[in-house]
Amino acid sequence: MRNRIGKRLEGIQAAAGIALQRLREAALDRPLRPGAAIGGRYRVERVLGIGSYGISYLCADLHDEGAPCVVKQVKPSKRGGRKGKPIFEREAATLAALDHPGVPKLLGRFRERRDLFLVMEYKRGRNLEDVLFADERTFALPEALRLLRRLSDIVAYVHRAGFVHRDIRIPNVMLREDGTLALIDFGLACPVSDEPVDGEETERYAEEKRIRREPVAASDFYALGHFLLFLLYAEFEPKENEPERGWEEELDLPSGVRRFIRRLLQLDEPFGDIGEVVRELDRLIEQTPAKPE
Repeated sequence: MRNRIGKRLEGIQAAAGIALQRLREAALDRPLRPGAAIGGRYRVERVLGIGSYGISYLCADLHDEGAPCVVKQVKPSKRGGRKGKPIFEREAATLAALDHPGVPKLLGRFRERRDLFLVMEYKRGRNLEDVLFADERTFALPEALRLLRRLSDIVAYVHRAGFVHRDIRIPNVMLREDGTLALIDFGLACPVSDEPVDGEETERYAEEKRIRREPVAASDFYALGHFLLFLLYAEFEPKENEPERGWEEELDLPSGVRRFIRRLLQLDEPFGDIGEVVRELDRLIEQTPAKPE
């Protein structure tokens, strides 16, 4: 009985400790309010997003006639940990090495008191998550393949520069007014390597997350496969009372497209490099003409 009570109390104490930690993080990581000044130069307009390690703000650059930019702050709860500052340094180094119209330019970095900030180019547009779920836009197969092809051009540039993004998801892909795409949030990007990224213990991740976090090109291919499935499911309408099935059963896809996705997801022989992905994608696009309007 005493052991049972002791174990129960330990469980309660552990849960209380986790709850207190979360309360502390919530207090520390409260976003800056609109109008707040950062670095004596940037005025916060609104919060763009809050991730695991950072808070991104749309800001006006008061030294450049109020031009919009993105200022990303390392979460105060993370800045003293073994991951917060290394991730900040890695993202800054990655963006500084890249120069592509589909990738935000690094405009600067600074420290204010104990806080760390990156300043980046603002890529105006709608992220694909909002396009799909808020705007309820759908993509037929020909259009989805062409959109993936445009994204693959950006990924090809990143890979040729020696990096992998490791976080290609619909909220991190911007659809711009002119139809071009931008790939944002390089917080998890890193150089291609055969070794685990410092400070990461990928063996603890679930299988899907482990594949996405490997510092190899295949992690981005896997993410491209899921990206394409998100686009294709936008048109999918399940029948009433029909049980949920796998994507290969639910989506009516040509065999070549199905095989392409399986290779991206590493269910069949995986692609060797992004060039192979692009060549196969071009072949599929040629075989899948756009429907006349």
